[in-house]
Amino acid sequence: MKPLEGIKVVELSTMLAGPMTARLLGEWGADVIKVETLNGDAWRKQYGTTLSPKTDVANPNFDMQNLNKRFISINFRDPEGMKAMKKLLSTADVLVTNYRLKALEGMGLTYEQLKDEFPRLVHAHVLGFGSEGPEKNRPGYDYTAFSARTGFMMDLAPAGGPPMNPIAGVGDHVVAISLAGGVAAALYRRSVTGKGDKVDSALLQTGLYVVSTGILNAYNGRVLPRTRYDCGHAGSATYQGSDGEWFYLAVVDYRRFPELCDMLGHPELAEDPRFSTEPAYYKNRAELVKIFDEIFKTHTVQYWHEQLDARDLPNEPIAHFKDAPYDPQVQANHYVEPLEYSDGTKSVTVFGPVHFGSVDYKHHEKKVARDVGADTTEILKELGYADDEIKAMYESKAVR
Repeated sequence: MKPLEGIKVVELSTMLAGPMTARLLGEWGADVIKVETLNGDAWRKQYGTTLSPKTDVANPNFDMQNLNKRFISINFRDPEGMKAMKKLLSTADVLVTNYRLKALEGMGLTYEQLKDEFPRLVHAHVLGFGSEGPEKNRPGYDYTAFSARTGFMMDLAPAGGPPMNPIAGVGDHVVAISLAGGVAAALYRRSVTGKGDKVDSALLQTGLYVVSTGILNAYNGRVLPRTRYDCGHAGSATYQGSDGEWFYLAVVDYRRFPELCDMLGHPELAEDPRFSTEPAYYKNRAELVKIFDEIFKTHTVQYWHEQLDARDLPNEPIAHFKDAPYDPQVQANHYVEPLEYSDGTKSVTVFGPVHFGSVDYKHHEKKVARDVGADTTEILKELGYADDEIKAMYESKAVR
């Protein structure tokens, strides 16, 4: 049994953060019903941004956020459509949404508007800039509220160059796992008190949390962005091999510095006055990085990886996205798996960052998304609608 089996999640969201939150809850066992407008989630049409294939059957870019869901399409401007939404919420444990507050207010779906009618409902809200303050109603995206506003985009890039060019979804997915954890906590609270709760997570909020060490450093005077030579120390920095690839050296304990020097064939560096004491080692880190640069350029990254591993000196070759699905360690833990559609289209999917001992991850469920409103009739019948009522709702375009 998965941890959230028996929990029903109604998702009213678009693009990435809200849908991924619901998808994670679905991985944990919840029955997730995605509610779309008659036009559907705009992310259905964004496959070109990731160079993903798109056929009548396959839409892996959309599926990355929307695996294992059921789909109902409701016209919120139609009274019968809104009535169906309220019926759906009456059967739900969780509402996940990333609609802006003003939009929710207009539909009567804010936490404050729903809490008395549905006192057991957990209302999970993805925000851009938070629930308070002058910018609470601004549109927020992970590129803007998470990456640009927090320093992530600028101060993690190398000094002297342009800001980092992040990939879509980094901030959204951090929000998703944060909000999913908050939902789980709220469900536990409900099991004790019988009452639902409001749970929210903002892109600005999670971005600040992710870069909290950088904020601490900057607060205490570190100048950012920085160059490779302004690292913590030379034992914790990036280096390039003779093949042009890079690796991260993570010998963070100064006590192992002599061992590292010996492995490199330069034991004299440990006795050099510039590096032979810990304060001097930190002070003269830029000089030592330049010395290490010349040493590491004499062999390939794989050579250094093997030599360092043989001494149990922490390091890691710096991978590319294209290599990640084929990493034997990734495959052994079923973190990324191939995804093949009925029409032969092939892709991959990445699973959520939590494993439970009670779940068999060798047999991940991968039910791909279908058309807008694919399960509308089934869900309406579950809510008690008769066939003639459902037919009338389709004819009036209250649903799709």
